[in-house]
Amino acid sequence: MNFLDKSKGYIFFIRHGQTEWNVLKKLQGRDEIPLNEVGISQAEDACLGIKNACLKTGIKFDKVISSPLSRASVTGKMIAEAVLCDSFFTDERIIERDFGVLSGSPYGPQSSAIVEDVPEIQGLEPMNEVINRLNSFIKDNVSMGECVIVVTHGSVTKIFAKNAKHSPSVTNFNELLSNCHMVIYSFDGNEVLLEGYNISPDKLSEFILKNME
Repeated sequence: MNFLDKSKGYIFFIRHGQTEWNVLKKLQGRDEIPLNEVGISQAEDACLGIKNACLKTGIKFDKVISSPLSRASVTGKMIAEAVLCDSFFTDERIIERDFGVLSGSPYGPQSSAIVEDVPEIQGLEPMNEVINRLNSFIKDNVSMGECVIVVTHGSVTKIFAKNAKHSPSVTNFNELLSNCHMVIYSFDGNEVLLEGYNISPDKLSEFILKNME
């Protein structure tokens, strides 16, 4: 991988900061749950880590795009400002998975639905629809030579990572994705390749420098 390779695009998925429902271990789905104080602090730390990566590696972000839900959009606006990116907007295709009747329920045996298909759960968005909308989003928004930050949600990010083609060095894609941690892909115009999973923003510089050629 070479982050200066203009023949590819690079996508940095980042999960939003913490909310009270994260603390309570409740499935949020598309409910409008704002960041809590810890979540805002996590977003501030993410801004600092990403900004430092830009300064240390010379990488430049062309767009910051977020889910329309406020926990993502607030995180995204903060990051866009930190990296001096004028192109910030939201896109419905990177919204959280619709959990149907599970939304608002505590984590439990059925919460495996966040990364699996369970047809008997009323209103659960099929997993293939999640993957298709994310693929469509990437093809419409990531050009070769661009680096794009995508601020989204835990389950859609986990589903996409689990079903993407993986670089041989990535073996931890079944881990829970932490708040304000990153999943990094390269994109050749047709297919995405998972290059890094659950990367803390304060480790982003190290990751990029390690993978520059």
